[in-house]
Amino acid sequence: MRLPFIPDSPRAAILAVFAGFGAAIGSFAGSTPQMVAQAGLTNSTWGMAVTVLAIASVTAMSAGGFLARHFTHRRLLLTLLPLLTGALLAVLTIGTAAGFFVAIAAFGLITGALDVIMNAEGGAIEGDLKRPVYTMFHASVSLSIAVFALVSSYVSTRHGTPWTAAVATLALLAAFAAVYRSVRDRPLPEHRGGRLLVARPTRPLVLMGLATGLVIACEITALFWSSKLLAETAPALATISGLGAAFFGLANGLVRVPGDRLRARFGEIRLMLVLISVAIVGFAGLGMADGFAANVIFFGMTGMGLSILCPCLFAMAGAETPHNRAAGLSVALMIAGIPRIVAPSLFGFAADATSTGFAFGLCAVVLVAAAGAILALARPRAIVAA
Repeated sequence: MRLPFIPDSPRAAILAVFAGFGAAIGSFAGSTPQMVAQAGLTNSTWGMAVTVLAIASVTAMSAGGFLARHFTHRRLLLTLLPLLTGALLAVLTIGTAAGFFVAIAAFGLITGALDVIMNAEGGAIEGDLKRPVYTMFHASVSLSIAVFALVSSYVSTRHGTPWTAAVATLALLAAFAAVYRSVRDRPLPEHRGGRLLVARPTRPLVLMGLATGLVIACEITALFWSSKLLAETAPALATISGLGAAFFGLANGLVRVPGDRLRARFGEIRLMLVLISVAIVGFAGLGMADGFAANVIFFGMTGMGLSILCPCLFAMAGAETPHNRAAGLSVALMIAGIPRIVAPSLFGFAADATSTGFAFGLCAVVLVAAAGAILALARPRAIVAA
């Protein structure tokens, strides 16, 4: 029996997976105050928990290529989606600090592995279609995170975190059904020409990984510290300090929607250099502005500028190892994990030593280094237009 709400094409199915992933991340982010209170965490132990999450996620990302050499993308997706549902329920409901640390480590491992595999399958689908569709997958993540962060904030406050998990489960179940119905098994890398393809840290993958890590570090900073900056700028408006993250996410998602057409028209390297310039201006503005409205606008600029950088870099990394896209992604993401892990602590130190606004300004310098890595690639990829 055909169910109209279950996608029946591989592209639509992977869109559903990205949206389900965004539902889990958004529900996690929107329920942070409730999780911290339930587990009895302090600010310092919450920071430690976020570090555990990052380390677990990076570890799983690094292992993505190994998993994809032994299991098909379809089988991995059908395994990881139910595991993510259980891990999300655990982090949202566990009431002890020790249990929460175990749960958040599992959540990080599962989201990290799913991140690599869904991106690898998304890149493979773009290769099948011979036209750019990859950025739309990431648009679905951005918009899903925004929606579920707002929903989970309301539901967790009014009805409790178990109900938040139940709402996110609907999106994850839809993604599971879509994969089961529409995503086909692809030949394992061992079956390609009788040899096993193993990705090595080539110069392009190292540069892509470095750029990706620096970009993600700035993304995390913009999302996790925006409310603090706005609350410091205008304490009387602290109740709407989430507008920074909201403008960041909205601009991020809206630029990603036409992102594939932009990739087709301008090429990935040129497009990334233009957009990262916008993000640099945005972060520099955050370092100098002292008004609430101006900072909100600059957060929107950072979201716009960072929007397509990671999708482009992911697509390029996967293309380095076309017979096992997850292998190339794993190498790049392993390198990206270093700045991703250390960034929160360094930003906090800089904010304490100077000010939150000045620390945001330093992100502009970080992105200049990322732009240098992108420019060093010096090899624009030809994207076939529709």
